Amino acid sequence: MHRLSLQSLIAISALVRGIAAGVVDANHHGSESDALTLTKPPKVVTVVVSKTLTTCPSPSPPPPCSDVTESGSVSTSLTGPSSIAKTLSSWGSFVSTESSSETSGPSGTHTSSGVSLSGTTTRSSVGPSSSTSSSGSSASVSSGSASSSIGTSSDTSLSSTTGVSSASVSSSATASNTSASASSGTATSSGVSQTGTTTESSASGSSTSETETSTSASSTVSPPVSSSTDLSSTDSSSTTTPSTSSSSVSESSITSSATPSTDLSSTASASSSTGSSSTSESSTTLSTTLSTTLSTTSSTTSSTTSFSSSSSSSSTSTTSSTSTSSSSIAAPECTDFWLEKIQHQGVAPFAGSGYKVFRNVKDYGAKGDGVTDDTEAINRAISEGSRCGPGCTGSTKTPGLVYFPPGTYMVSAPIIDFYYTDLIGNPGCMPVLKATASFTERWLLDTNPYGLNGKAWGATNVFWRKVANFVIDITNVPASQLIAGVHWPSSQSTSLTNIVFKSSEAPGNQHQGLFIEEGSGGYVGDLVFYGGAQAMSIGNQQFTFRNITVHNAHTAIQQLWSWGWTYKGVSINNCEVGFDFTAAGDGGLNVGSITILDSEVRNTKVGITYGSAGASSPPVANNFVFENLRLENVPTAIQNPSGTVLAGSSGQTVIEAWGRGHEYTSSSGPTFFEGPIQPNTRPASLVAGTAFYERSKPQYENLPVSEFVSARSAGAKGDATTDDTDALNALFASAAAANKVVFLDAGMYLVTKTIHIPPGSRIFGEQFPVILSSGAFFASASSPQPVVQVGTPGSTGRIEWSNTIISTRGAQPGAILLQYNLASPTAHPSGLWDVHTRVGGFAGSDLQLAQCAKTPDVVVTPDNLATECVAAFMSMHITASAASLYMENCWLWVADHDIEEGADNQQITVYAGRGLLVDGSPGPLWLVGTSVEHHQLYEYQFVGAADVFMGQIQTETAYYQPNPDATLPFASLPEYSDPVFAAGESGWGLRVVDSKGLLVYGAGLYSFFDNYDVNCSQIGQGARCQKRTFSVEGESEVRVYNLNTVGTNKMITVDGVDVANYEDNIDGFVHSISLFGTVAE
Repeated sequence: MHRLSLQSLIAISALVRGIAAGVVDANHHGSESDALTLTKPPKVVTVVVSKTLTTCPSPSPPPPCSDVTESGSVSTSLTGPSSIAKTLSSWGSFVSTESSSETSGPSGTHTSSGVSLSGTTTRSSVGPSSSTSSSGSSASVSSGSASSSIGTSSDTSLSSTTGVSSASVSSSATASNTSASASSGTATSSGVSQTGTTTESSASGSSTSETETSTSASSTVSPPVSSSTDLSSTDSSSTTTPSTSSSSVSESSITSSATPSTDLSSTASASSSTGSSSTSESSTTLSTTLSTTLSTTSSTTSSTTSFSSSSSSSSTSTTSSTSTSSSSIAAPECTDFWLEKIQHQGVAPFAGSGYKVFRNVKDYGAKGDGVTDDTEAINRAISEGSRCGPGCTGSTKTPGLVYFPPGTYMVSAPIIDFYYTDLIGNPGCMPVLKATASFTERWLLDTNPYGLNGKAWGATNVFWRKVANFVIDITNVPASQLIAGVHWPSSQSTSLTNIVFKSSEAPGNQHQGLFIEEGSGGYVGDLVFYGGAQAMSIGNQQFTFRNITVHNAHTAIQQLWSWGWTYKGVSINNCEVGFDFTAAGDGGLNVGSITILDSEVRNTKVGITYGSAGASSPPVANNFVFENLRLENVPTAIQNPSGTVLAGSSGQTVIEAWGRGHEYTSSSGPTFFEGPIQPNTRPASLVAGTAFYERSKPQYENLPVSEFVSARSAGAKGDATTDDTDALNALFASAAAANKVVFLDAGMYLVTKTIHIPPGSRIFGEQFPVILSSGAFFASASSPQPVVQVGTPGSTGRIEWSNTIISTRGAQPGAILLQYNLASPTAHPSGLWDVHTRVGGFAGSDLQLAQCAKTPDVVVTPDNLATECVAAFMSMHITASAASLYMENCWLWVADHDIEEGADNQQITVYAGRGLLVDGSPGPLWLVGTSVEHHQLYEYQFVGAADVFMGQIQTETAYYQPNPDATLPFASLPEYSDPVFAAGESGWGLRVVDSKGLLVYGAGLYSFFDNYDVNCSQIGQGARCQKRTFSVEGESEVRVYNLNTVGTNKMITVDGVDVANYEDNIDGFVHSISLFGTVAE
């Protein structure tokens, strides 16, 4: 991934858009010797760095660890989107003030107390092709003289033209036993335990309505966590429309229970037709008893949760009838989470003997008792074992999964995350990371700390890490102190999921939940925020944010900058401002393209505010498309500096579709527009109600450890040497037959033939285990073979697969890393979460700097091309027999640099022929937060495909092109519908051929280099890295919101005719088009 970064001491680039454009590293990831300053001077913000370094023994946790100190200071310039003055202190955390921070917040104060609660929640898990409505009421719970109410406000079916159906959560501070809409008083949150009963129904069909009634309490709400599922019948995991109502959780966390493990051996089949509620799967209801014991509070909460769904033939009707059958199971205790109980025997083949992948923080002395300072113990758990911490450029050799059992962990200094690390809590009883009152640093969880030389890692080089299942609580910190719960400058294959952020709700507070200043993301989802000046203050090249809930912040989302950003399923309640897109500097706007869909704003003064009023700089900054956005009690829907652009109301309204920017068709454009637009026609197979289907990664928290089978216990070694082909194939077959979940222990599993994943499989990887192809079986480009094959052509059923990397070793010109053939029921899709392909650049690949150094000064021909670096035929092939697949946060990457420490991120040339091919699949297919990079012929290609949701997608052209060009090393093959290129041309970023129902909600198609020369993409240089990047051909129906390109002269080509030129759409560093569509003849 190409990254914008400041050279020298404090590389905090904000790149941004010409007006705030940074310095591009000509070596992409690291070497500063080739750095090139952009033609247009950047916006400069002076940053004075005064840092006292505490000298610690190595290895060691962050300070305090020694009394020996040295100090120094530097002054430098920061390219950034807003005026930020930062003073760094201890281990790279800094205290800063921001001129853009808000000075007032919701009235009221927040305290913690023990309360007891009872209530009822009804929710249905509804598959695609269903219409949904929700209704309910909020309830307050008193404790002493004040209370907090969280729940769904009263909503009946929202069935206006496009409609918005939502199971949303609202929160407000209330005086004792009064209406839950007061804005002043004292809100109390509670440490609670929960017991109750759950009844859940899963329904399919094209016209199903959902009725939801919710009553919950406590000012901390946990996002839903996916349940274990019978993959052969129903899908009871989190599917939301447009946002998910969340169970209450507190400082002590809550256990929930859902569908138990049942037989997966049978093949699921379901029929669903548009306009019909016919299905071959019966609607079932499961009654589940929830019970939780919490050790950190004596108070208890009891609630009853009832789930039901019903079928209706009219999308505007809320008439419901329910037919259920029920059974009961006992939920596990908080201490029964299988990940804590299972034997941990994962290996890191290149880390040395005795290295621990899995670390339980309590084994390092953390108490989690809400009293003991656990900072040092937690940092020791993360850092032990010569791992890649600050100062290490990057490494895949030392993976770490750091586990936090339930409890409240007091933190007095930042928790410092390391490279290639997962921080994971118990999803049923989420641990609390709670700042002490004496906490003085800038971030509680610092995943990329600043030092005298800038951040520990260039944000655009931070890959393969996760943080999940926590409550981040900074409410002890004085409200006047600038602090954020999490600092997350990150890029692809990273995620924040299932996290609750608790900040001050005092007027004028300076708290932030999440802070991101740069990177190249990425995916974030299932987050809930309470309080803060800004719940999120964020900027990045691109990101997908899904299922985000914000309560009681002054500003819910403050966008610092963006190229492209997709928000899906955002629910904002009781804030002053919902989305703030006004960021500007030096007279120019920093926010580029924003797409918001299936979201809602409630009880908030201003829904959306942006910075452009008429003419702007850059010319097409502030490109927006908002679709299916529901407003309730929002006086001003959209405003800019001139005033109200779109009025709101005290009641309920729905913005079907609204946008601003440039519009193109296949034969016209650019046309500037600002106002209502025709919303996309959404294929029935892609939606659940009116919102696009979505589903969170399953964590199987309700299954006992006996339901899992370990790959290493089954005989696989994962040592990067032993041939694990037979062991893995036997394991996957037997586990699916026995309805067990495969725990793929950390390791590198060498395979010499195809690995077969049958229908009914559930696979959960421990800290990104690698399936690594090797040998002659994958050596023929004329007879390519899959490394991993999901299903066989014609097979039906479902799978769930998460947290795994597929790779190749050495020359593998016949390797198709992942071939997907499985047809799943439309109402119950299969899922891939955090399943990545990685070709080259890592230890064990034999495709690193030593073997595949770049050669820009050598003209590459068929005779001298480095065949030892021809590493893959294709990254992923979704075949014509495949249907109903949900992919989230999947990165298909061909390495452009050597990631390992010692290589200093130097560029390499590794060849892979094709990226993602969707070949004749009838759909539905969801690509949520996916990226495909550095392939020869194309990154994304759709041929004869139908019913595809994409948002946000991101690509990069191979850096070596056009030396060689897109004709080498792989020949164009008609049987794979390969494009044909003339000499000197580079590969496509996105190619669509004879496909229908393709909806793109945000796309970044980037070409930064011409034979490793970065000049071609710089501002004022003519966007000359390649001529074309996006092609629509034949009888195709595609509609794109917010297309952003870099370095490409012609932005859109239809049947060989160029229809959009970059110079008409300049948006700073990128070139932006808000709306493009074709209609099949």
